[in-house]
Amino acid sequence: MNADMEDENFLIQLRAKLNERKIKLWETPYLTAERKADVEQLAKLAETLGPQMDLPCDRCVKLLQSLQHHALDKLQAMDEYQKTGVATFKVRAPTQTGANRAFDLKVPVSETGSFLCEKIGHRLSVDWRKIKLVCSGTIVDSRRTLKDQKLPNGAIVMALVMAQCEEEAKREFSTFDRVHKIRADAEMLINENDSAKFLSLEDQAGNAIFLPTNEKKALLMALTLYEKGKAALKEGNFEEALLLFLEADHDFRTCNSQLLGVVDNYALLNLDIVWCYLCLKNLNQLPDAEQRLQLCEQKFRQSYGENMKRVTAIKGDQSSEKTLLVRLHLLKAILFFHQNKRDDARTMFRVVDTELLTLRIDDGCLTRLMECGFSLKESRIALRACSNNVEAAIEYIQNHRQTLEANERRSDRERALYERIGHEVFGSDEQQRLKLEHVDQLIEMGYQEELAAVALKRSNNDINEALNELQNNLPDLQRALLQSIVADDQLQQQLVALGFPEEVAKVALKTTANNYDRAMEFLLTNISTDKEYSELLRQSLEVVDRSVPKRQKTTSTEVASTSDSAEASSSKKSPVDSGSCKREEKRRKKEMLDILFKSFSKDMDTSSDAHLDLALTEETELLEQYKKLLGME
Repeated sequence: MNADMEDENFLIQLRAKLNERKIKLWETPYLTAERKADVEQLAKLAETLGPQMDLPCDRCVKLLQSLQHHALDKLQAMDEYQKTGVATFKVRAPTQTGANRAFDLKVPVSETGSFLCEKIGHRLSVDWRKIKLVCSGTIVDSRRTLKDQKLPNGAIVMALVMAQCEEEAKREFSTFDRVHKIRADAEMLINENDSAKFLSLEDQAGNAIFLPTNEKKALLMALTLYEKGKAALKEGNFEEALLLFLEADHDFRTCNSQLLGVVDNYALLNLDIVWCYLCLKNLNQLPDAEQRLQLCEQKFRQSYGENMKRVTAIKGDQSSEKTLLVRLHLLKAILFFHQNKRDDARTMFRVVDTELLTLRIDDGCLTRLMECGFSLKESRIALRACSNNVEAAIEYIQNHRQTLEANERRSDRERALYERIGHEVFGSDEQQRLKLEHVDQLIEMGYQEELAAVALKRSNNDINEALNELQNNLPDLQRALLQSIVADDQLQQQLVALGFPEEVAKVALKTTANNYDRAMEFLLTNISTDKEYSELLRQSLEVVDRSVPKRQKTTSTEVASTSDSAEASSSKKSPVDSGSCKREEKRRKKEMLDILFKSFSKDMDTSSDAHLDLALTEETELLEQYKKLLGME
């Protein structure tokens, strides 16, 4: 067993026993008049307390001296702070091995976070600009003063720095640089993909969730940083993971949507933050761990229901979500241990022991499933759901795949339909999510999907009123559809290449919601052999022309009247050339974003059940370590 963990265990118990007896090691008789330790008195105290903890007397004396030295330093620091305003911060700098470099640092609270970084960097022989400071679960702002950020005297500050090994030094970016690059890349992707195609939010059944526009970007940023943090955590890069998690936490807190109380993303983030604290040996040093676990438990209850009832109702089983509860209960038990709530810790460790037993996976069954071609993740989840029954697990996987595919098709269809008809879901109180089952009913009656959707949008999802609109106000609905749909540039050019005028090709695509085959049929139906336009096509052209803002229209007369000016000379390019340039620019931009997205997302697993696939080996090891400390073997 780790000697540091043993010492921590005894120190926790010693503090509790000293507090029970109201013993103050910084006062007489344990301190001489010269303010030095009275070893004889400490030895007598050790003879009393040591046997109660099966702790040898000499070792007990050393631990008592350690506690006494800590108390004296604390008193001295408090006195200095009151007189001079110079605070003493307890700095913990986790290393790659999980150990902590610990030291105290004195800094005036009037100084900024960057000044504290400089001091820590000098002490650690590290470039201070590569350091991120975390205190009480928030990242210290380098530009604001420590006083403004309410960093108290005696605060524990975690300094996250790049590991100084040769292999790490060869990396292109330090932890600090990588986190900032990740945020910058995420901002670019989100700003250029406002429809959020590259990262979507789903409920527990896999259905798309739509948010108000003003919250969408903040939530997407939070989710993106969280996914990148999980990738870093999976690689064992705990410093980078924690920084990304805390950045995500900041963005989550800017979202006001009540949906945050329904989806489990924010609960999982808090769970992962505390897990990082544990991996960095800082669980007992950061005071917000308990608060985060309480918030996580509360969110789980909201999301999964009491006793997992909501999960069971939606999915039919609850074993996958129980893996998350194992980690939550384990962290609670460890926190109880460090708070010296030993009875509570023992009770919770027993709960974890039982949960791990019920979620244990048979290696033979796992091998059989993987030999059938199933992935490790889905095999593990299925075996837990089916109590290691291989046949039932295969059926579970197949059903799960079918459900996901059906929900994905539905979500893709819904997003595409909203985009085609220009429907912003939850953008205001008047605009609501359309009921696809009503759309399907209207399609069965022979109406075009987009027209049915526009009718439902107008009727606030009342199918009878929508049907009335389709029967009595069809021309008006068609005009509304023409004004909202944006013609696909690529399809439009294909029709132009076949000899159709650009405006006519645009109308055909808008009328048919960018369906190429239907657009061709529309054009052939509404243009006679002698190139005469039908009444429907002429009216559609007028509607589209009226829907274009005046500033976008450029008539031949306007061009001619300004032909002598320098500005007009640059616009003499033919409309086709101008359109080609725009399309080429758009294509290059899309290619750049595609490359960025592929690079950005290569290590991200955004599948709906990725967070449920825990091997639980680390949890089992930690459980055994703490059971030994508590004598539970």
